[in-house]
This record gives sequence, C-alpha cells and structure tokens, in this order.
Amino acid sequence: MDGTIYNSRRGSGGSLVKSHAAAVAASVACIVLLTTGLTGQVDIAGEWEVMFTTALGYQEFTMFIVQEGPRLTGRLTSDAGEFPLRGRLEADEFEITWSLPDQDRILAITFKGKVEGDSIRGTARLGDRGTGTLSGSRTDR
Repeated sequence: MDGTIYNSRRGSGGSLVKSHAAAVAASVACIVLLTTGLTGQVDIAGEWEVMFTTALGYQEFTMFIVQEGPRLTGRLTSDAGEFPLRGRLEADEFEITWSLPDQDRILAITFKGKVEGDSIRGTARLGDRGTGTLSGSRTDR
C-alpha cells in the first residue's frame, strides 16, 4: 500500500465521497445561516423608549425586552409602575401584550408593529378604549 485512499465502490465515480461532501457542505451552510442571523429574525432585545397616543392621550414608557428566539418577555416602566410583558416576534413583526390597572379593572394592552433597526412603529390597542399610533427607539442593547 502506498497510502492512497481508494474508493471501495468500483465504477461509482466517487459517488460515496461526493455524497459525504454534499452532506458536510449542507451542514456548514445551515450553521452559517443560524449563526449569522440570516434566518429572517431581527433583534428586538434591549431597552426601548416607547410612546403611543390614543383617545386616552399621550403615554410614554420605558420597555425592557428579553428575546429568546421568537419569544419575548420583559417589562414596561413609567411613573404609573412596572408591568410585565410577553410577546412574539416573527421576522420583523412583533406583538407584545401587557396589562395596566384602569380604575376598577385591568386594561389589556397590545402593541403590534414592525422593527426597523433601532426603531419600532405600529399600533397600540388599549382594550376597548381605542387604538392609536405607537413608536419607539432603542436606547440600549
């Protein structure tokens, strides 16, 4: 033996080697896509200053988001207190829900919109109290 590796499948034209090489190449491509963020998922994690206006008036909150894949958790804070949030992110579109005490009941609030770099835009729905515009900017990652 002279150290040369021969294909044990005669007449196959190296198809076993080609199949293995193709599998390795496909695996590497998947790893690259997952680690470089090319999966279509944007980063919404961090601290955000958010503003929204509805029939109830203008509101400002600081929103802290933790992102684990498409799942969002965190909290909103203002002079009115601190409120836990949860939500989902699909590609660059988000939906975040949280609750705010409103007189003698709890008001369910939903933010829906789009992430564009360090900005968000969309709508804020305050239960049965109306819908308005939402905007925000990331202040820290």
